Amino acid sequence: MNSLKALSDLLPIPGYTVIILCFFFPFFLIKCGNTTLMSVKGTDLVTGISKKAMDERMKESIKKSSPYASSSINDRNEDASAKEGYAPVDDRQEAGKDKKDISPNPFIIISFVMAVAGITIHLIKGIRKKYIYHLIFSVAGLFGFLLFYLNFQSKIEDMENSKLGMGLEGKISISYGFGTAFYIASLMFIMLILFYGVFIYFLKNNPEPVYGIQEPNEESQAAH
Repeated sequence: MNSLKALSDLLPIPGYTVIILCFFFPFFLIKCGNTTLMSVKGTDLVTGISKKAMDERMKESIKKSSPYASSSINDRNEDASAKEGYAPVDDRQEAGKDKKDISPNPFIIISFVMAVAGITIHLIKGIRKKYIYHLIFSVAGLFGFLLFYLNFQSKIEDMENSKLGMGLEGKISISYGFGTAFYIASLMFIMLILFYGVFIYFLKNNPEPVYGIQEPNEESQAAH
């Protein structure tokens, strides 16, 4: 019969690997109906991304979904550039605030570092009681995701009713939301927390399900 100990040795590598892979997929989406205008990957939130790169990504996404929409975007950008030259200085400064680069997000960085640290610790054979490290890393990683979610959720609520002109006088409604990869990575952290929480509980109160039927001296040698 497989013990919890065997599962505790097997779970971290694939668990943290899935979390890290999720960072290469969209964590945040901007949509117009069923069309994705722009996606922000987890890696973008770790390293930061420039406005120019975001604009290019949006153009490519719109171009794939609708060539007509792409041409409308180009026309809108030209009109916006022309109007900006006549805008008051204060208005241009205010507009610049809305068009700034996305800086590295500290909460997402914490989550990413925790996933990398989890794999690193698990591969180091000399470390004892790795389950404690995995529980700490998982809690910290989920906490980082939670803070990021709450921070952006408050902004999404303010932006959900906003409109994007696209040359149509602001009549196109834009929606904002989190990507599937963000939720998958969060669920992996939750799974690790639950598993190692149960593992530590049984280890302290009833070690038999952890190691199986063993002699007491064998149990002490197997712990790490």
